[in-house]
Formats: sequence, C-alpha cells, structure tokens
Amino acid sequence: MTPTVSTPPRPRLRAGDVVVLRGSEEYVEGEVIAVLAEGRYKVKWTTGLGYRDRVTSVAADEIRMKPSFH
Repeated sequence: MTPTVSTPPRPRLRAGDVVVLRGSEEYVEGEVIAVLAEGRYKVKWTTGLGYRDRVTSVAADEIRMKPSFH
C-alpha cells in the first residue's frame, strides 16, 4: 500500500504578520492586527490609495503573506 500524500495545511496568519491584498490593481500591504472567527482577519493597511491608514476585516482568501526576500 502506498502512503497517502496530502498537502500540508495552509499556515494560519497571526497578529503582526505582514500581508498583501490579492486581486488589487495596485500594491496594497498591511499588518494583521487581529485574528477573527471563521478564517477572517482584521488588517491595518499601510499602503494603497483607498486603503492606507484604514482597518478592514478580510477573508483569508483575499490576502496572502508578504513574500520575504532574504
């Protein structure tokens, strides 16, 4: 019998993680300030014309972790 290969669970974001908004025409970056129920996050946006200095609640599929370049 061959072992079952499964994809690892998607890492959960935590408060303090820097994220990028998916699907935006401009680069929008923010910081997760709270983890809410049901895969939602409260994010304080630091860049983006319509987002800067705003706090919004977003679903996990609307954001992704900012890539880190070492």
